[in-house]
Amino acid sequence: MTNLTCVVIGGGISGLITATVLQRAGIKVTVLDKGRGIGGRLATRRLEYGESCIGIFDYGAQYFSIKQPQLQVWVDDWLQQGVIKEWCRGFDEVDGKPRYCGVNGIRSIAKYLAQNLNVHTNTKVIKLNYQDGWQVLTEDGQFTADILVMTPPVPQSLTLLDDSQITLSTETRENLEAITYHSCIAILALLEQPCKIPAPGGMSLETEPLVWLASNDQKGISPNGYAVTLHATPNFSKTYWSKGDEEIAQMLLDSAAKWLDSPVIKYQVHRWRYSLPATFHSQPYLALSELPLVMAGDAFVAPKIEGAVLSGLAAAEYIISQQ
Repeated sequence: MTNLTCVVIGGGISGLITATVLQRAGIKVTVLDKGRGIGGRLATRRLEYGESCIGIFDYGAQYFSIKQPQLQVWVDDWLQQGVIKEWCRGFDEVDGKPRYCGVNGIRSIAKYLAQNLNVHTNTKVIKLNYQDGWQVLTEDGQFTADILVMTPPVPQSLTLLDDSQITLSTETRENLEAITYHSCIAILALLEQPCKIPAPGGMSLETEPLVWLASNDQKGISPNGYAVTLHATPNFSKTYWSKGDEEIAQMLLDSAAKWLDSPVIKYQVHRWRYSLPATFHSQPYLALSELPLVMAGDAFVAPKIEGAVLSGLAAAEYIISQQ
């Protein structure tokens, strides 16, 4: 058992995986997340219409698959615990590769990982200070730790470091500033009737302005409402980012009309500023030599859920190896 302490900033999948592995190694971990719900882009939301119509939407990450064998033990546990299920083995074409989704939405994975962790949501970090240990100041208080792990989108982490007057080496700074992200505008559309999205309920599109459509009821997470998630392309999202919700929704819903084939009875618009990395860091994590600070996330080597998990695992293994 070690007396080391660690604060993980960011309650997305990378942060939760890092925290889980460190806690298993005997390190006392605290996870801080500014959001109301844990999970970051593992995001699930309810929309209600009347007393009986309830749509449940995955509106960030939609599903995941795995290529790397070190993830299989995690997937097997999530399957055994009823956290995830196999959605399908392909969309336009069946390729035999399982696509997994949450049994009750993709946020189920984050909730499962967080249940035995010390997690503080609605907790925004505003300043960092290091002097024989980290002082992590939030809007409501302060946390201390020996080790700091930062897993938010890299531009947000850089802003926090700048606000805290923590200087990075020129090379490190340039490497991190080279990481860029696509944005994504999502529409959560509650329909009056079933949509016409073909089974198994997800489809990638190759023309503007939509890149993805998903029927959450076909997916099995929205049994009491016809709930469709629409994701706009990076180009559309960048171009129309500042437009009003009504204008954006009208354009995207019109573009999807032939697949929706139903009146929309309620909708919401959500903007993901840092939806998917466009460029990546060359290593699965970044560790500073001058400070006990490690950065991880889906912008380190590989995108999507698998890349974020691999980054979190690598970051945790590095921290453990240094003790």
